[in-house]
Amino acid sequence: MNFLIVSDREYKKTSRGIDLITTLLSEKGYNVDHLVFFRRKIFAEKQITANIRQLYLYDSIKLYRGKLQFLFPGFILLMYFHYIIKKSGINFDNYDYVILESGHPIYFASLIKNKIIYRQSDPTHISFNSNRLFYRKLEADLIKKSLFVSSALKEKFFHPDYLDKSFHWHSGFIPIQRLKNEIKDNLIIILGGELDWYLLSKIAKKYHDYQFNVIGISRIKPLQKNIIIKGYLDYDSYQKLLLSASMVIIPFSINYTRQLRQVSYTAKIFVSMQLGIPILLKAYGAIQKTENEKKLFIYKTHKEALSLLENILEKTANGQINREVSQDTKDFLNPQTAENRLKELDELFTKWIK
Repeated sequence: MNFLIVSDREYKKTSRGIDLITTLLSEKGYNVDHLVFFRRKIFAEKQITANIRQLYLYDSIKLYRGKLQFLFPGFILLMYFHYIIKKSGINFDNYDYVILESGHPIYFASLIKNKIIYRQSDPTHISFNSNRLFYRKLEADLIKKSLFVSSALKEKFFHPDYLDKSFHWHSGFIPIQRLKNEIKDNLIIILGGELDWYLLSKIAKKYHDYQFNVIGISRIKPLQKNIIIKGYLDYDSYQKLLLSASMVIIPFSINYTRQLRQVSYTAKIFVSMQLGIPILLKAYGAIQKTENEKKLFIYKTHKEALSLLENILEKTANGQINREVSQDTKDFLNPQTAENRLKELDELFTKWIK
């Protein structure tokens, strides 16, 4: 059986939902083509494993930029992406099933006659950073056409007309092996999507003897020399950095917390929590209160953030906060591991794929 999986990123063995789906299908013996949609440069295909092939779709026009999604009418955007998809020469007849991830891959839906599965990793207002009706309708048409929907969103946010084929499935996290890394008391890791750079700047100025490593790509170049952009890291580099850090800060921007209103815990929180690292987090979605047992400290204002940070660093320095993980935290995290989540995913695919 052959699968085409369309995502906006390359396949890596991570806890991202679409990556776990790719891994699961390949381990079941199916042939999987993981297509990145899209690239402005030509990339050669790569054979990742015996039955996972990495493909890239080239934007032959090279006109589209993120800002154009707010300027172009919907039908022009649809024509643009349909043109480059058709020009790519992909033969959908080679596949039994096509799995589309949230974001730009949903443009494929109306061109495909194969059985479609939708991985709803984010709501459209996050995946496109826009509340346009055009994107909501594009997604609704895809859901209608899909065999089933594997959604990272809670059930109450499912499309009301298609509840019978929508299933909540969180990708969970890959446990980190506790290596004997030396904790650097002056190293703090910054995680998140869109960051509150004003708060981060205030923190970096106040704690000028600390180094702040930002994981992920940022369009903003920080002014403070002690804020270092590390970019996207492979899992080994990511876990080594976490194991060395004294704490984690997730300073979501106000705009981003509004977008996350449909979201609860994310994998980045689970990964840090399993190491007993104190986490300072901007309140969002279902997470609104501090949970001391989990070392999860929630703030709503900058004043609260600075006060909590001072308190965390002080208690860490005098040993009141250490790297021990409480039994309650272990019990909470165990069902969230990628291994357990894969079992749920396997049951879902076994039910629907014949």
